[in-house]
Amino acid sequence: MNNQNFLKLKNISKSYGNDMILDNINFEIKSNEFFTILGSSGSGKSTIIRMIGGFINPSSGDIIFENTIINNQPIFERPFNTVFQDYALFPNMNVFNNVGFGLKIRNINKDIIKQKVIEVLSIVGLESFANRMPQELSGGQQQRVALARAIICEPKVILLDEPLGALDAELRKQMQLFLKEIQKKINIAFIFITHDQEEAIFLSDRIAVLNEHKFEQIGTPKELYYNPNTPYLAKFFGECNLFECNIINIKNDIILLDSHLGKFETKTKSKNIKVGDDIIYGIRPEEITITDIKKDNSIELIIKEIDFKGPNSILHLTNKSRNLTIKLQNISSNISKTYTIDSAVHINFNIESGNVFLK
Repeated sequence: MNNQNFLKLKNISKSYGNDMILDNINFEIKSNEFFTILGSSGSGKSTIIRMIGGFINPSSGDIIFENTIINNQPIFERPFNTVFQDYALFPNMNVFNNVGFGLKIRNINKDIIKQKVIEVLSIVGLESFANRMPQELSGGQQQRVALARAIICEPKVILLDEPLGALDAELRKQMQLFLKEIQKKINIAFIFITHDQEEAIFLSDRIAVLNEHKFEQIGTPKELYYNPNTPYLAKFFGECNLFECNIINIKNDIILLDSHLGKFETKTKSKNIKVGDDIIYGIRPEEITITDIKKDNSIELIIKEIDFKGPNSILHLTNKSRNLTIKLQNISSNISKTYTIDSAVHINFNIESGNVFLK
């Protein structure tokens, strides 16, 4: 299948009585992409996965697969498989029978089942674990068995409902790498849900961020990180300094801003601004540089706090009236030890990297 948009959610809403869960959700995914739905706990992520899988129905809107509305199609008729956080392995079956179960209930020939199980176990690196029982496996191994069971029936989409949530930090990182490699190897669309921004950035081709029952923005990890549409997304998707400013001059794509920190320039692509507008300015901590002397467009601030992070440090900087604090990071700890609390420094905002949000 070519890399086309083949699964579409159109105007999907879901309510339970007066309790709104999802409000007019829209997205399309391609046939081989890793698509992540990112949101805080209770944002409705799992509800989307369950609607696609057929476990619950939308209150309104359509789920469209290969140009056919599948809202009322039974679970077993949908070419999708779901991997849950608790793995849902059969405790009384060994790994081989767990993985082959989906083919067995379809009355597939035993020799074909054996061939396919061995092939899929090889893909997930568990070919020597076929006779083990689930309780004899680690959490990561159980997760691989659940994924193998999902893969073996050759679905067109695999739905992953926070599958790494129960793993410890180190194993979670290993499984992230494993999932990314497997998805590219088998070339099947993955729809993955998580509340972990770093996990989403690492795994995904595209990410949809859920907020207040709707998608705040959909895009590649780089698009969401460098070009957030809203202050919420800037703050949610990575760390960001946000503060109010007033536009005091506009020249081509350069605007001069006045703030509690001082005056500075930045570039903007926005055409809907004018002199006198109050805006919110956002800048990532790593896009701020520190200098020992005053330069054009630099701002003098006071060191409020220094966070030692091993090879790097984070500086918390405040203005003279101490009514606004920003973070600056990626300072070499060897350099930061030359600074002291309450000393003055000059900083520059990367003129190419700030974001301007209309209030």
